Amino acid sequence: MSGWADGDPKAIIKFMLAVGAGEADMVTTDTLDRDAGCFEAGQDQNCARGGSFYWDETNKTSPNFHEHLAWVKTITTGIGRPMLWWQTPFGVPSDTPGGTPGHYRDNRVRYIFSHIQEFIDAGGVGAAFGTGAGNQTYIDSDGDQFKTAVTKYLAAPVALP
Repeated sequence: MSGWADGDPKAIIKFMLAVGAGEADMVTTDTLDRDAGCFEAGQDQNCARGGSFYWDETNKTSPNFHEHLAWVKTITTGIGRPMLWWQTPFGVPSDTPGGTPGHYRDNRVRYIFSHIQEFIDAGGVGAAFGTGAGNQTYIDSDGDQFKTAVTKYLAAPVALP
């Protein structure tokens, strides 16, 4: 599922059920296919679409994580299947928009690993991380953010329902 295809979760549910998603083991969606900062910097042809991509972690202004998770919860409930996030970017949080190739800002790693229960409550079963395109932040350029988050998580994993 993707909000850029149709932001209306009811339309997405109807379509997905029509193509058999109700019989699947799980459904998938993305949070963003590239680092938010790549779009903000406006220098890479892979990040040439408009919009607001850095989500508010306080969930007070839009776009934010609670909006996304409410959208996902509507879909997982409507289809009756759990969600797996994929293409989740590795960017590192920053108060400064943009960044440079291989070092763009994004806050999805930090938010997901510090709010795992919110993702489970929305019907989530996991997240797969990736770059989506060249020049993005990766585990070899994120200052060990991802490694640290995964190590901490593995020391005290959260059980799925």
